Formats: sequence, C-alpha cells, structure tokens
Amino acid sequence: MVNLLFNCTAPPNQNTLLMSTKSKVVEVVLFEVNPGYSEEEAKKALTSLNDIVKLYYGFLERTTASNGDGKFVDIIYWSDIKSAKDAASDIIKNEKAAAAFSIIKPESTQLYHFDAFNQFEE
Repeated sequence: MVNLLFNCTAPPNQNTLLMSTKSKVVEVVLFEVNPGYSEEEAKKALTSLNDIVKLYYGFLERTTASNGDGKFVDIIYWSDIKSAKDAASDIIKNEKAAAAFSIIKPESTQLYHFDAFNQFEE
C-alpha cells in the first residue's frame, strides 16, 4: 500500500512501475556506426538521445547496447503503438537528434515494433 502511494506521487516519465505492468510495445532498432567514429563517440552521441526520447508521450524505458564491433541495438519500451510510431516519425525532424543520428550508417538501420506479451523476472 505504501509503495503504491509513492508511485502515484512520482513525476511523469520516472518509470517507477515495472515494465511488465505498463509496456505494450517494444521498439527494436539495429544499426551500425559509420566508419571513423570510436565506440566512445558513438556511446556519447547515442546516450544524448535520452533527453529527447524521454519527452515523447508513451515513452517508458530505453536500453542501448553494443557488441563492441560497431554494431548496436536500441530497445525502447512504449505504452502503445501509436506513441512509438509518432515518436519515430517526429524524432527525425529534431535537430539535436539528427546530430546524434549522423554517426549511424543509414543503410544498416533496421526498425521493428513488437507487441509485448510476456515479461519474466525472478
């Protein structure tokens, strides 16, 4: 009961509830970094997108990972498919996002949206 009270008072986008209780859509983006960028430059640019993505309606959580060989995966959890697709359409118009996206090899990008149906945590 106390935990529920604290969750109700949290500011928007603080993701205080477990993803399994909120997430409906999982966005997966696979991509490679353009030659000439170091792993650290790529990580810094991709992390800068957090300040932009978190402002979109329906955003829940974001995880970005690298295999250490120039390949990356970006996993974003959304409350619904409309929010995910609206954000994907709008973010490409954002100047700050465009600067971060410049490190990405465009022809390598693969974007998918999945309906979440299971989340298991022990």
